[in-house]
Formats: sequence, C-alpha cells, structure tokens
Amino acid sequence: MNYWASFGSSAVSGLAPTFIQFRTTAGGTLAPPSISEPGSFGMYFFAYNAATQIAFILDGATSGLSFNDRYVQGVLDPFDNFGTTLTAIGNTSIALGVTNVAIGTTLIGYGVSNIALGTSNLAQGLTSLGYGVSNFALGTSNFALGVTNLGYGVSNFALGNLITAQAATLVSNLGGTASSFGTDLVDPTTVFGFLKRALETREGNETYVKATGILDIYSRGSSQLLAEKTISDSTSETTKT
Repeated sequence: MNYWASFGSSAVSGLAPTFIQFRTTAGGTLAPPSISEPGSFGMYFFAYNAATQIAFILDGATSGLSFNDRYVQGVLDPFDNFGTTLTAIGNTSIALGVTNVAIGTTLIGYGVSNIALGTSNLAQGLTSLGYGVSNFALGTSNFALGVTNLGYGVSNFALGNLITAQAATLVSNLGGTASSFGTDLVDPTTVFGFLKRALETREGNETYVKATGILDIYSRGSSQLLAEKTISDSTSETTKT
C-alpha cells in the first residue's frame, strides 16, 4: 500500500525524514520502510503492506522546521488495502454481468425441461414458492444451516456408538472355540457352543442300563453328562424319550 506525508503547511522540500517510532498495538517494534521525495514538491512517499495495525511517528528534520511542523503521526492498517481490492472486484463484476446474459438465455431450455418435473412434484412445486422469497435472505439462513449440521455431527457420533455396540453384541452371540457346550441342565448360550454340543453328542460316549432302560449321553471322554434318555420297547416299536 502506498502512503504520502508532508511537513509544514507549505510542504517543505529537501528534507530527509526518518521513522522514530514504528510499533504494533502490542508495543513491539518493526523495521520501518524507506521514505523518499519523488521530485521536489515537498511530498514524501513510502510503501508498506501492514499485516497488523501499526502506529508511527515521522521526524522531518532537526532544523529548518518549527517544532509543530517537524513531526507527523499516523496509523497503518491492514484494512487500508480494501479500497484497492474492492476496485478489482468491481471490474470483475462487470464481466460477470455480461456472462449472466448468456446464462439467462441458456436457462430458457431448462425451463422447458422442468415442465415434467413440476408436474411430478406437485407438492414440491407449491413449497418452492416459499423458497423463492426465502432466497432473498439465503445468506442469513445458511448460518442457521451451519448450526444444524453441527447437530448432525453429534448424531453421527451416536450412530457410530450404536453400530459399535451392535457389533459387540453380535460377536458375543457368536462366541468362539472356548465357548461352553453346556450340561444336561444348561443349554449353550452361543452359536459356537451349540456347534460344539452337536460334536460332543455325536462323538461322545453313551451308557445303557438294560434293567432300567436308561441311556446316558456324555461328552467326549465321558466327563460331562449331556442328556439322559429312557429306552422302552413294545410289541410294535422301540422309543427313546
């Protein structure tokens, strides 16, 4: 950003001004820019792009100026650049206006294509009447939309926890190779447990007492009773109950 300064009401020429103070709002010092006098008309020029607000004091000379004319005070601000930036934006908007003419013409075709869409979405068409008016304050509404999306983020966190809990329950119900296959009084509680019980029943030992008709079914190694059945005969069939 370019800046100019002068000393005295008559803009005294031929001086060699220097910055005697060049400080930030926190009180820190920064290296000041060089200052020169283009031509000989008493106006002194320096360029500086401030990243933060800076206060300065310029000393015009030790002689040739009265005390009241010797010092120039001022502030450099990052917002000083806004004027230049807005000028460029203004020029860009001119081209944008011309481009929008072509867009307006193209949208004629879109209007024809959307006839069927309007018929299919009758309720949506009625609601869109309100949207046309609301778009005037779309900038303000989008602020609220941002806040709402924050809520979605929290909801997604809860959804993730729910999925994790369901996965843990599924793994628990499946069990593993260490799952219990139960006893004659207690059934297995996992899928692995039922599979192991089927294997133990299939390959385990069995004892049958003829006098009582009692059939005992054990796990492999005859270490755990799994079931007890009674065998009975009649003239027509043999049953196991």
